[in-house]
Amino acid sequence: MSDISELSVGVDVGGTKIAAAAISGTSVIESHERPTVLDPEAIVGEIEAAARAVIEAAPGRVAAVGVGVPSQVHFATGRVLASVNIPLHGVELRQELGSRLGLPVFVDNDGNCAALAEAFLAEDGPARHLVMYTMGTGVGGGLVIDGRVFRGATGLGAELGHVVIQADGPECPGNCPNRGCMEALCSGLALERDATRLGRERPDSAFGEIVAEKGRVTGRDAVAAARALDPDAVELLRQLGTWLGVGIANAINTFEPEWVAVGGGLSAAADLFFERAVEEARSRALPESFASVRIAIARGGAAAGVIGAGLLASQEYARATRDTQTETASEGVL
Repeated sequence: MSDISELSVGVDVGGTKIAAAAISGTSVIESHERPTVLDPEAIVGEIEAAARAVIEAAPGRVAAVGVGVPSQVHFATGRVLASVNIPLHGVELRQELGSRLGLPVFVDNDGNCAALAEAFLAEDGPARHLVMYTMGTGVGGGLVIDGRVFRGATGLGAELGHVVIQADGPECPGNCPNRGCMEALCSGLALERDATRLGRERPDSAFGEIVAEKGRVTGRDAVAAARALDPDAVELLRQLGTWLGVGIANAINTFEPEWVAVGGGLSAAADLFFERAVEEARSRALPESFASVRIAIARGGAAAGVIGAGLLASQEYARATRDTQTETASEGVL
């Protein structure tokens, strides 16, 4: 492998694994994975170990480390303010990892990192304005404006999954007080809820058989039934696409992005709902704004998290270096 003079390391912390990679531009140079240990006393050490494994194996100098976590993060300090599935609540993650690794560390929400990756991976070159939805168990996402991640005042902004698209809709299955938000209508949990309800209402249906056997219908079950052309399942995926299209139209009208990217585990079933989502978005978005946007399935795949975290580290390290140089150059100037 050829030597690379300066790299960043991206770490993507998930519910089942911690992935780390040395990143040059948008290329993965060296990678490492380890299981996520859901122990508050051990989780930071596991993140450190994943990053350190890549730093030691990297074929060049590592300038900075970026970490994406499925949590709400105060970006300026890197403190985790809320974390539902990963035991990081209240952890000063940036400070702790920086002290352990001896490198600049930057911490952000994993949806923001994924959006940054997709902006750089966009077809025909980096997109300066992009909205990304990550559809899985819940709905997350991120927003890139003028080439940089938008985070709001402290880092808690761009919670796209909790934008309300049906005021009197079902309760959010996640950690928010909303009804009818995108997570309540477009997520794997929403698909499971609606499929299970139909199975209980219609015991002679395909969903009814699954409920009788398992007690519930999983999102995976619903997708399999739709691929087998079960009419209930086909309609559920079509309805999911409709609600996604409503959310996308709102994003287009609000932000006028160049790209809207749809990723996450549920995007593997995009053939069952994506066309419907685009149709709905087209019918609701302002025509001139819709004409200039490209809506596509995310390109980063499983590597989007580490690539985005690495890009975060590169961007923020370069910015911090420029700020330091500017301050030094201005010392003594009246």
